[in-house]
Amino acid sequence: MEVGDTMFKQGKKDVQKSFFDQDQQFPTYVMEMLKKSWAEDFFRLVFSQINEKRFSVLYSTVASRPNTAVNLLVSLLILKQHNHLSDEEVIGSLYFDYRFQYALGIESETTRERPCINTLSNFRRRLVEHELETEEDLLQQEMEELAEKMAEFFSLNKDMARMDSTMISSSCKKMTRMELVYTVIRNMVRELSAFDDIDLPEPFPSYLEKGHKNQTIYQTRSNEEGSKLDELLNQAVALRRFVDDIGKSQTSDSYHHLSRLLQEQTVETEEGAVIPMEGKQIAPSSLQNPSDPQATYRKKGGKNHIGSVLNLLEIRDLEQEFSLIMHASLKANSHSDAQFGEDFVNEHPLADEVKTLSVDGAYYSQETVKTAKVKEIDVNFSQMTGRSVDKDQIGVHRFEIDEETKKITQCPQGYEPYQTSYDPEKERYIAKFDKEPCASCPVLDHCPIVQQKKANHIEFTENKRRTHEIRAKQGTERHKELANFRAGVEGVPSALKRNYDLEHLPTRGDVRPKIWITCSIIAQNFKSCVKHIKKRKKLAF
Repeated sequence: MEVGDTMFKQGKKDVQKSFFDQDQQFPTYVMEMLKKSWAEDFFRLVFSQINEKRFSVLYSTVASRPNTAVNLLVSLLILKQHNHLSDEEVIGSLYFDYRFQYALGIESETTRERPCINTLSNFRRRLVEHELETEEDLLQQEMEELAEKMAEFFSLNKDMARMDSTMISSSCKKMTRMELVYTVIRNMVRELSAFDDIDLPEPFPSYLEKGHKNQTIYQTRSNEEGSKLDELLNQAVALRRFVDDIGKSQTSDSYHHLSRLLQEQTVETEEGAVIPMEGKQIAPSSLQNPSDPQATYRKKGGKNHIGSVLNLLEIRDLEQEFSLIMHASLKANSHSDAQFGEDFVNEHPLADEVKTLSVDGAYYSQETVKTAKVKEIDVNFSQMTGRSVDKDQIGVHRFEIDEETKKITQCPQGYEPYQTSYDPEKERYIAKFDKEPCASCPVLDHCPIVQQKKANHIEFTENKRRTHEIRAKQGTERHKELANFRAGVEGVPSALKRNYDLEHLPTRGDVRPKIWITCSIIAQNFKSCVKHIKKRKKLAF
């Protein structure tokens, strides 16, 4: 990554009281107001806890002009979200609002560490470029470490966790298929028109005329849309061939979008003709709008979504009645809840601390259940999708299994099989029982065993066994208790969207929006901490 001529230098964390010359002149009651404001808690819980060395990779190792303190820049990004400010407003607050100066350890007699708007923009740019180059999200790491420090500060019990996801809609326009094809062609034509030595062939000069889009798309009758789409896609094919022939603009975004569109939306017949792909065959990850090429399509809850999906893990201390968002992940909205669950249980360090994870049925996967069992995590699914076991049917999980040999040792009524085996490759259990004891069994009609001519037979996979075991918990008092516990996390995504306007982010893509979202999560955690501190103080009196 190109880091410029700025050298990393760590900022100040422990500011001596003598630095604050101005507040020494404040009346006592004003100082009390300052102490009770968010500034004191922010300095203690956020600013002084930021791990600046994490961000040293963004700067040069060559001796040169030092960077603006990273703890200051990260804090400004958080305060910008916390106070719903623009870049200009948060910089102005740094200069004119003493609470901001106090929260950020700014000495009253100097402006040496007060950055300008460009400094903030450049820092965001460095974060984005670093992630695009390395796939390492430094701000995400900082968010989770700050949450860990907050949890440690309040002695948060991490036994209980709950998870939920929410769609983050792209700010790009939702386009019809015809609009998308037209826009991709028009963007390519506009780029080519900037070259003086290129003569655009027909019909492409028309794309530069005012009103052409309305005539092509919005004034097309519904019974003409199919033929019009065919025509537009054929024009897209011809345009790509033209660009390939002239050998210009082939590295541009417009050309990339044109090529991607044809790859995702068309098929070539045996005769070499290019025809539109059927709508249901187009992948959710296909191009939705060239202004936000990373946005994907997903239908959830009966609604169509274009954008990404944010998954949140909240730790809830029931005794303290206090919660923190300890983990967040932003992915293409084609990323399923089940995959989020697997990712967390398999990979995240918190999975080694959590004892109970409460989620809804969309997070269910065999891999999650399997790994959770190894890590001794009690995963509770509030609602299970798919076909359930009949109420009168005995679940296969009630057949006893020897954990060492992986063989069935007895049926739910205590009868032992005379033959049993286990297929480790398919994770399949097989057993045969004598017909005589089964004949007099009081629950034979409810048993999943198959009655055969010579013996009674049972066969099931480990997946089926786990599924039946989980479904058996549905409706129990413990299950209801944990389902109610999980319901509490459903308000977190809506609170984030409402408090920080996440549905109207000022940027697009799959990397840049993370900065706003991550800083909003830190701000939300800080707000929770301040609220908890006030509650504890109130209880102390």
